[in-house]
Amino acid sequence: MKATNGAGLQPAMDWILAHPEVSDEPEEDIIPPQALGTASSATPETTNAQEEGEIQDGEQTAQSLICNDCQKLFRDATGAERHATFTGHQNFAESTEPIKPLTDEEKKEKLAELKARMAAKRAAREQQEIEERKQSEKIRRKAGQEMTNAKEAMEAKEMKKALDMKKREKEQEKIAKAKIKAQIEQDKKERAAKREAAKQAHQAQAQAEAVAASSAPAQPAIKKEYNEARIQIRAPGSGPITHTFDANATLSSVFDYLQSQGLVNAFTLSTTFPRKTFNAEDQQKTLKELNLVPSAALVLAYI
Repeated sequence: MKATNGAGLQPAMDWILAHPEVSDEPEEDIIPPQALGTASSATPETTNAQEEGEIQDGEQTAQSLICNDCQKLFRDATGAERHATFTGHQNFAESTEPIKPLTDEEKKEKLAELKARMAAKRAAREQQEIEERKQSEKIRRKAGQEMTNAKEAMEAKEMKKALDMKKREKEQEKIAKAKIKAQIEQDKKERAAKREAAKQAHQAQAQAEAVAASSAPAQPAIKKEYNEARIQIRAPGSGPITHTFDANATLSSVFDYLQSQGLVNAFTLSTTFPRKTFNAEDQQKTLKELNLVPSAALVLAYI
């Protein structure tokens, strides 16, 4: 208050905040020289005119802060700042009106009011949280619904795509089957045409051969001559005996060969079909004369 020459509470607080290094220890009252000069120069009449302890204009001390918007009084700047924060009021001034201390009843009322205000704030906060949770739940449900719709749309799209692909595959398979069927029919036609052409060519060749045979003189058939006779003899109790003889060899040479193979018992030889048994006269005939050329099958029978 001394540093600000009694300008008021707010300037004093501003000075304290601006000079934190200054000690808050009480100092001795120092009378400035100007005050001494003024006091010495004052006339006795002026001194006698002022009553002792009277506060002149400009010497009043601020007792509180007042909100010019709602006319509420505050003990210090902290209360005024809190009021400004809650209400948005900014028009404050110093007031010389002192704030009376609260009685017990007023304290109880203030406490009850504070509790009620805090309960109301708590209820409002809880209601706000409930609303926020409801809003969040709505957002969550909406997002879930949108996700479900998107999933269903994607599944429908995939199903349609699969159906279209299956339809295309069926169409391609149908086209491929039609092509194969057409190719088979074409092959059948080509084979039938080839058979018909071969048949006509064969008929034409047969006709040409018939014409050539009818126009050409008859020629005797050429009989092929064989120089060897392959004879197979089946004997009872043993396997077949096969040997190649000269076509001009006699049947007796066959008997001799069989005896050289260990057949010492008397036996006869005969053909199977037509049935003919060779006798002693036939042994002097050649194999060619007996029609055993180029090959023959004989049956051996013991006598």
